[in-house]
Amino acid sequence: MRVGFVGWRGMVGSVLMQRMLEEKDFAAIEPEFFTTSSVGGNGPSIGRDTPPLKSATDIAALRSLDAIVTCQGGEYT
Repeated sequence: MRVGFVGWRGMVGSVLMQRMLEEKDFAAIEPEFFTTSSVGGNGPSIGRDTPPLKSATDIAALRSLDAIVTCQGGEYT
């Protein structure tokens, strides 16, 4: 299952990421990480390779996913 993560560096997202790492949840999915500021940069360290960061405003990329986890607040959601 391809799962996109938006807002994973913020306060809520970082807690979620830590818990998912502790529970080894990333082993069961194909995570893709999205950003509004560092497109093309390296994704987070989750114990395996991740693709470069994608744009959180790329609706086509987001629509291609099976699920999206968004911890991004404000006007984004």
